[in-house]
Amino acid sequence: MASPSTPDKSLYGKLSVLQTIGLVLNLLPLPAIVLWKVLTTSHSPHNKGRSLKRIAGDAAVRHVSSLPVPELQAAFGTDLKMYAAWAKANKLPITVDELGEGSDARLLWLGPKRTEKVVLFLHGGAFLLPASKPAISFWRYVQVELEKKDLEVGFALLEYTLAPYATFPTQLDQARLALDFLFKAGVQPSSLQLVGDSAGGHLILQLLSHTLHPLPSIPAITLQSPIAGAYLISPWTSLSATSNSHKENDGKDFLSLPTIKAWGAEILKGFPPEHAAFAEAVRAPADWFVGSESVFQRVLISAGGAEVLRDDIVEFAETFKKQHKETEFVLQENGLHEDMFLDFMFNEKKVGTLTPLTVAWLAAGFSAK
Repeated sequence: MASPSTPDKSLYGKLSVLQTIGLVLNLLPLPAIVLWKVLTTSHSPHNKGRSLKRIAGDAAVRHVSSLPVPELQAAFGTDLKMYAAWAKANKLPITVDELGEGSDARLLWLGPKRTEKVVLFLHGGAFLLPASKPAISFWRYVQVELEKKDLEVGFALLEYTLAPYATFPTQLDQARLALDFLFKAGVQPSSLQLVGDSAGGHLILQLLSHTLHPLPSIPAITLQSPIAGAYLISPWTSLSATSNSHKENDGKDFLSLPTIKAWGAEILKGFPPEHAAFAEAVRAPADWFVGSESVFQRVLISAGGAEVLRDDIVEFAETFKKQHKETEFVLQENGLHEDMFLDFMFNEKKVGTLTPLTVAWLAAGFSAK
């Protein structure tokens, strides 16, 4: 039976001398790799409309993401350290709420802490990596855009324990704690929206599964009314990496097939067979998500046409829409995995189509009566 674990994080981010040398050596060919990618793919159809800076950046992200996980964890640090540095650089307050109950999970508030209307952000990174600064910058941008619509919204990032220092259902229980904290703080379900990219989308689906099919090992989730909305950005609906788009878009997306395959295998081994539907939503029984309208009023799912996860997301969205009528699916033409964050990583002047759509969709959720 799966149960929450108390991971030993003392080794997180610590590299041996050999690992440190390996990190340096792995980064040495980066300039040449980026230059080659720009020269050979800048006129490819999937890069239509992208600046050379964005194409170069995508190539850099692809190479870096292929490095060993311990090296990436050492390079990126923790959510808390990254958030604090980001907040300081942007001259914003550092506001942290500990979730307690023996958990090392926290809520990190982007900008001012507000609880009348809240967006809870569950970050991606394959449950192996912390949130990225571009993702946080994106949500801060959305927050400011909502303010222009006279919507003052608090944005809270959940820091959850990363693998391999914790496995399922630890992150699910920490997300449950985040919901519980917000509800106790006075946030009404109708004034709360969840957003999650990649593994964060996976975690939203875990919350939905646990609400509909409670695990005996962690407390159930009881809602007084449906949560206003959930937005799944390039959600990780299959950990197996076997769909056609994994091969078709390998080389286009910044996620490579070997990388996503290795990450998926690492995470999948933490799920007992009896909880397969929690692990891979696309392979859940046809009626698994019946009743989801009692959990989320509205659901938005997006994917990129050039991302490796595309086919799994499309298949999941088509099935899920039959169970939840207020579900919208958007496929971004030539979009990569969580494409909008890449625009903010490289300070693109022109943002992609998903950015204004995100603002409008969240605004509608908070404006609905």
